[in-house]
Amino acid sequence: MAGTYLEGTSKVLSGVYTLIKAAIDAVTMSARGIVAYPFTADWGPVNSLELNLYANEFNKRYNAANSALTAKKIYDQAFKGKPQQVLGYRMATGAVKGTCVLNDAGAAMSLTLETLHPSARAFVAVVKDALTGGKEVQITEGGILLVSVTGTTAAELETALNLTDYVRVTAKGANLPANSAGVNFTGGNNGSVVTGTEYTAFLTALEADGRPNAFSFDATTDEAILTLAETWVKRVRDEGIYITWVRGGASAWDSDGGAAANAKSISLNHRGIVNVGNGCDGYTSAEMAIFIAARVASVALNRTLTDEVIDYDAVNKKLTPGERVTAKLAGTMVFTTAGNAVVIDEGVNTLTTPGADESKELGKIRVNSAVDQICKDLEAFGDEYKKTRSNTDAARQTYAATVENTYFLPLQTMEVIQPGYFYRPDPEYHGKNAVFNPKIDEAFFYSDITPVDSMERIYQKIKLNF
Repeated sequence: MAGTYLEGTSKVLSGVYTLIKAAIDAVTMSARGIVAYPFTADWGPVNSLELNLYANEFNKRYNAANSALTAKKIYDQAFKGKPQQVLGYRMATGAVKGTCVLNDAGAAMSLTLETLHPSARAFVAVVKDALTGGKEVQITEGGILLVSVTGTTAAELETALNLTDYVRVTAKGANLPANSAGVNFTGGNNGSVVTGTEYTAFLTALEADGRPNAFSFDATTDEAILTLAETWVKRVRDEGIYITWVRGGASAWDSDGGAAANAKSISLNHRGIVNVGNGCDGYTSAEMAIFIAARVASVALNRTLTDEVIDYDAVNKKLTPGERVTAKLAGTMVFTTAGNAVVIDEGVNTLTTPGADESKELGKIRVNSAVDQICKDLEAFGDEYKKTRSNTDAARQTYAATVENTYFLPLQTMEVIQPGYFYRPDPEYHGKNAVFNPKIDEAFFYSDITPVDSMERIYQKIKLNF
């Protein structure tokens, strides 16, 4: 992981640097399916990225399905996008664990319990006589039994409670607790009142991790917070973190024919940012962005999101054909219907006015994802290769041949890139006709690839003979 460079300049840090140039006549694999989200929750580890492979794992870790906080939005939307991995980040500030004290028959402290995670969940501890002797301690929530343990001594109860997923014993007395119909846990705080500071901390953790292919926020529509992600993603992509950010807007975006969403897309104008313009099934476009982030991260490099049927029943408000065209030209991703199915209309990001060394084709998610993946993979490969190789012409030629034969060839077979690719030492830096004079520890390479796009528009002529 290193980033981009300018011709004729030298970098300071050891790394592999990529210059992406687009030509008019030729648009010039690590793990995929990794998506990340920040959210608030009433359970789970705080302020750290946690790997979740399955929806039930995410639900158990963050109590997501039963929460009124934004973890539920991630639970409801992200896994519909079929990600391989979800990196969850529970944002919290001032979060505190709840506690309760179970006294013995003499009113002395027997066990002091606290919640496993900072939380305001309404746990209740119930103490009964155990059928086999000793005491049974139950942890309930809303009248539902979460866990039950038994022990003939306070020490046995401590050991059993500390093995649960709900509480820990922080202090222990000499005697068993007395029977109790219920002792409430108190003093807990979910820490769910978050600001831009917590979102920034998530982005910092994401930058240090470097794995995700895409991320979204938890359906926030606060433009000040969204601007934090916009600024961040534009910076880190230039530094070698090839990640796509997906965002949306408020429910009002469904009622103006796409005007607000399109204006935002045009202002963003970046191939690393996808802007979702409308919602489905009553979900806002910001909530649908959670789903789209998972799809952007997970869709195969040789597949398009355009016309993909998605697991929703209806579009909140259908756009007219003209409004759909306007959205496409603005770089706004919208949903439409095909018969009874809801589909992604066009798989686009917000790049519509290319800058230097860009082309409009990079405004297609399929093309952009392929370029991102190739850059990411080759930089990782180069980081390993350079550790054990001298900077000789033979080593550079071997490196180039390895890239062509072991990486580009499979991509051609997968229909990610077209035949005719090449990867070779850059003649402007190496060889008798070199223009630039590289340092003795610098190796420059030149590649030409043409990404494969999908057949999204078919034109046909029909000649009638009578």
